[in-house]
Amino acid sequence: MLTRLLPTAMSVNGEAKGCWKCWPEWLDSELLQHWRQVLGAWIVFFVTAGLTYHAPPVMLSAIKAEFGVDAYEIAWLGAIFQLCKGLLTMPGGYALYRYGCRTCLRAGAVVILISSVLYPLAPSLWCLACLHGLYGSAYDLIGVGPIIVFATTWFEIQPALAISILVTAFSFSGMCFPPIVAYFTAHYGWRQASLMCPILTALIVVPICFGVLHDGPLAQRPTDRPFSSVEDEDTDSTAGRGTARRLDFWRSLRLGAVWHLAFMSLYQLYIIIALINTLTLCLKMDVHMDLQVSAMYSSIVFVTSIAGKLFMGAAMDSKFQGIAGMLSCFLLFLGTLLPLDFSQAGGSLTRSHTQLLAFAMVYGMGFGGTYSLLSAKPAKLLGRMADFGKLQGFLMLFQVIGGFLGTLVTGKLRDLSGSYTWSFYVFIIMAFLACCHYAALEAGSRSTLQAIAESQEA
Repeated sequence: MLTRLLPTAMSVNGEAKGCWKCWPEWLDSELLQHWRQVLGAWIVFFVTAGLTYHAPPVMLSAIKAEFGVDAYEIAWLGAIFQLCKGLLTMPGGYALYRYGCRTCLRAGAVVILISSVLYPLAPSLWCLACLHGLYGSAYDLIGVGPIIVFATTWFEIQPALAISILVTAFSFSGMCFPPIVAYFTAHYGWRQASLMCPILTALIVVPICFGVLHDGPLAQRPTDRPFSSVEDEDTDSTAGRGTARRLDFWRSLRLGAVWHLAFMSLYQLYIIIALINTLTLCLKMDVHMDLQVSAMYSSIVFVTSIAGKLFMGAAMDSKFQGIAGMLSCFLLFLGTLLPLDFSQAGGSLTRSHTQLLAFAMVYGMGFGGTYSLLSAKPAKLLGRMADFGKLQGFLMLFQVIGGFLGTLVTGKLRDLSGSYTWSFYVFIIMAFLACCHYAALEAGSRSTLQAIAESQEA
């Protein structure tokens, strides 16, 4: 790093060396050095997540009314997005390893552009489902997984903070897109509202992917150095020094920590994706709120999730990451409880705006913290593996399985029971299981990593 190399280079002159100690440490930040790449990736993820994740759910009630389908059938749009994303997570991880992030980001931008042009022209629900499948396929090339791998090619000292900053784009898009899409849908219809997608893709995503973003100097290069600095005494970093340069994808599957992360991904994304796809619809159908008011609560969730992501990102690069991770998991668990009407023993969803506001803020913090945790923890532990893209694809597979099941089961339970109350009971169970897996991850990750390192050294 600059502040380490330059003092050495000038050590022949004692006065120069002493003066150089006054060099501001913040000027040596990796975030400052690579700000163009971070900003470009952030903008791409902001627009991509908004178009594929946040815009379609807001239009579901209008699509449902136009095609005359029930809640289970409309849930297939989000479920097929998750299904296609899940089927291609492993091929997507291999593509990242084989062709690099830049090529994959460009390919994903082109697929989204074509799909979004066709979206407002769809004549039936199943045509829309096919386009959602294309969105899901593209997300494996330009979504959160590739963005995380992209960050590992640029950041060696501050990876967790960089990844957490990048994934705040998901929350910012969730804050901005639902109210805008809800306004245009309410006044002009869903077809006109969806026209913003090809326009934004053509004007923003494609130029940045083709003109700004490229793979960093650490791309697909095993190194003897872990993510954190040599002075960092964090237990995960200590374990990483013994294993990161020796593990490949298949050996990493022997780590208990990988499987805890995988099942955390499944449980937490079951909740997160189901609520992204159904929260606006749930508040409109069960609580009988106006569409724009329902979208406002979704925006509050994403506003507070930004704080959760940044908090978790900073904590991941400190010795308090275990406490911060457990707190995030607990807040997600508590957030799944708050929408229930306790005056009726949790038998229905609350109509209290105060309680719904508390839900949006608490759940948002938990959602943001756990999302940042799932994004940064694998990179923090094993990001220096040469084929880390494959491992990221494997973990993303569990995320999309959770998202697919969450979206589809939530819609089915709504049709069977007549409300979304039972869906929240399932969310509570999933959040509790995620807490258990994280506790086991923190308790056993060091010993697991050390055991693998010793066996490989032998």
